[in-house]
Amino acid sequence: MAVALLHKALHLPHACWVNQKLPKTFFKRNFDLTLTERKLLDDFSIIQQMEILASVNVETANIPAYVDEVVTYEEINILAIQTTNEQFDRQKHKIIELVQKYIPNPMLVMIYDNQQMVLNVTEKRINNNDVTKRVIEKLYTTVNLQLPINDPKNQAFIESIAFEKANKLNLQNYYQHFIQCFIGLQTAQINGTFVARPYQRSKEDALLLEEIEALKETIYALENQAKKETQVSEMVQLNTKIQEHRNKIQELKTKLSN
Repeated sequence: MAVALLHKALHLPHACWVNQKLPKTFFKRNFDLTLTERKLLDDFSIIQQMEILASVNVETANIPAYVDEVVTYEEINILAIQTTNEQFDRQKHKIIELVQKYIPNPMLVMIYDNQQMVLNVTEKRINNNDVTKRVIEKLYTTVNLQLPINDPKNQAFIESIAFEKANKLNLQNYYQHFIQCFIGLQTAQINGTFVARPYQRSKEDALLLEEIEALKETIYALENQAKKETQVSEMVQLNTKIQEHRNKIQELKTKLSN
């Protein structure tokens, strides 16, 4: 169900679809994996199968490459990885980090089981010490998307990643369209409405989202501290700080909605 849904959502040109199995031995033979990474690959309950669904490049999609001294967008791979219901939440981020770490191409990665899926895109830059490797700058991962997708926000997101809706000036612009949509979905979890904004505005929204999460973590720590505090004056100060942070979160949420 997940693969068919993604196939329909992306609506790529026919030439892009390759549907090629990606064996686990590809990673074992070509990269110096850590012991944890090898265990991740060896456990069939964690990674059942991997497949390169599509490759988007100038030949398959008629979108020019983009290369400079920092990034390279010559081919974008669409990768699907199947796991089990038991391992999905526990391992999804580790699986994403594994494949995004070792495959240098920009990728849209889907992790799925028979009930749900997550999608990920990742910004990478060229490793200054080895041009064949990439350094992960930022990962964008969706919330769990339940199958079939019925939530209006999630449905709007899925519809937004369609090929015909993207900026296809070059492959960097095409990939940035994914990032815009992913940030739009993250924002929708707060303001309730999905909107794919221009790339620069989306990056600004991403910073606001990070600030909100940092404030939430601070509030959680202050609340725990307040529960243990016995001095009334200290409790008042802590609660005042908590309220200040809550007010700041509301300000940031208002910015996200504008």
